[in-house]
Amino acid sequence: MIRDMTHSDFDSIVHLNQNALEGVGPLDNESLSLLVKMSDQALVAEDSGDIAGFVITLPPGAEYDSSRYRWFEDKLVDDYVYLDRIVVSGDHRRKGVASKLYEEIEGDTPVALEVYETNDVSLAFHESRGFEEVGALTHDGKTNLMLVREPDGA
Repeated sequence: MIRDMTHSDFDSIVHLNQNALEGVGPLDNESLSLLVKMSDQALVAEDSGDIAGFVITLPPGAEYDSSRYRWFEDKLVDDYVYLDRIVVSGDHRRKGVASKLYEEIEGDTPVALEVYETNDVSLAFHESRGFEEVGALTHDGKTNLMLVREPDGA
């Protein structure tokens, strides 16, 4: 089941996030609260009462201090949604959780995100969903590949 994230989810969300730092930046309850307040969507995938995964997107024009977000703000002239982070728990990987979360955020608006160039699994997943590389940005010594998925029919 996909539903809106609530404050009571925060401890579980932070725990999931901190166990996935190979693909996302660190997060604590305070920074999560700020991120959710400025978000376009903050969703969780729930399975038998457990949080199987979550996704947070941001709209254009958010006051978000991220060089990756700012890169898209500077480069994209059309409306878009920025996928800040998506995390799936280890127990729920390869079970369609990420695909279900993506289906919730993919619509009539382009989706922008970045993936570390060394994250082959994520790059293959995003390519299979129709994301295309539109640039690269080096941040903290790591190269992020900047990806965009245009809406179906665009």
